[in-house]
Amino acid sequence: MADSLNRKAASFMKKSLLTIAGTLAIVGLGSVTLVACGTSQESSSAASTAAPASSSQNIDYSSLAIDNAAWKYDSDNDVYYQLGNEYVTQPEATDYETMGIFVPGAYLDAKDNGDGTYTASVKKDASVGDYKASTAPIVLPVNTPGYAAQKPPTEYSYDSIAEYMNAGMIYVWPGIRGKDSNTAEYTGNAPWGATDIKAAIRYLRYNDEALAGDKEQVFVFGHSGGGAQSAIVGASGDSELYEPYLNTIGAAMMDASGKELSDAVAGAMTWCPITSLDEANSAYEWNMGQFADTDTRAEGTWTKEYSNDLAAQFAQYINEMNLKGENGEELELKESDNGIYQAGSYYDAIVQVVEDSLNDFLKVTQFPYTPSNVTMAGMGTGIGQTGAAGQGGDSLPELPEGATPPAGMGGDSEEDSTTYNTVEEYIDSLNSDSEWVEYDSAKNTAKAL
Repeated sequence: MADSLNRKAASFMKKSLLTIAGTLAIVGLGSVTLVACGTSQESSSAASTAAPASSSQNIDYSSLAIDNAAWKYDSDNDVYYQLGNEYVTQPEATDYETMGIFVPGAYLDAKDNGDGTYTASVKKDASVGDYKASTAPIVLPVNTPGYAAQKPPTEYSYDSIAEYMNAGMIYVWPGIRGKDSNTAEYTGNAPWGATDIKAAIRYLRYNDEALAGDKEQVFVFGHSGGGAQSAIVGASGDSELYEPYLNTIGAAMMDASGKELSDAVAGAMTWCPITSLDEANSAYEWNMGQFADTDTRAEGTWTKEYSNDLAAQFAQYINEMNLKGENGEELELKESDNGIYQAGSYYDAIVQVVEDSLNDFLKVTQFPYTPSNVTMAGMGTGIGQTGAAGQGGDSLPELPEGATPPAGMGGDSEEDSTTYNTVEEYIDSLNSDSEWVEYDSAKNTAKAL
């Protein structure tokens, strides 16, 4: 069962995980597959990790007040926007630490200044789609593959933001330092990427009254290294560990009245969030590699033994973490007759994640269904960019030999030629090699066998 389940789980995740992820923030499942989107780990200089000493008490944040007479307007698509807004008072990287803000036109009451700019104020009761100007969520892309930098927008393009504007969301695109933005004057290595994201969020809250959108409903999203930084930002809201770094660049720590500001977010959408770099290889071999029997994992090769050793090492790592389940139960891996440590409460929890994910997919997917790998909105060609939006690296993270890149990784749209006319056809395809899914058509639910 273990061999079959893992083989078919891999097949299922390749076919449908990205469809699910586009609808739901399934961080747990992302952690299962994160190692397939790994990247080489680069060493950071001491300068990037030593916490600087600074205090928010001596910083004047008034320069962060947004200029509401500086809006520009796309009359064809009814969008107001600003570019080049510095989100910190003491930027270390002026070529990165700015942002673009894009707002559906209905949310603002604007007056033409006669020089290409508009003076605007928020119409709180105005609505677009399911949202009002006061309730609209704010989405912030983190397109930093391999922990690369994300360039801020320098030109306006509607195509990159159309879906968000039509849905009534506020789209915020900050520049973010990364491993490839190091200069003689500043470093882009960790923790500066996450620090810049947090500073951008604080800027929005400093300008709460002047900007449309619900500042308590900020969502970050990204893939691979961008998913990792989204997860980090999501998990480290208001962490004291970041305060010295935020103070160094003059991030808004309090509003104009002296009230402390937060950098916590409401949610993080993470595709393949490669965070645990030290354990990524062993995690991959436990989850996927141990079931391969070709190329470097062919029987009789030393690399196959290496794969098995790494898989066993992952079990040791998990069992030393003292993980707890939702009900406080201990999560652990145990030796098994089939596969390497394919038993135990941790294994059962992962199987449940796969099963829940499949059921989420069935719940939201209409048939006939044709799987497609479509570049995620905001993650392809960006505003004023060429290639991947804001991508600072020379190349995307490398995949293991024979692996299939997930949606958005190549920057193009790909479509599987297979169309599944019914749910039953789709389930049959998952069970084509061996049966691992049992489908209940009356309830439209599936169970992993």
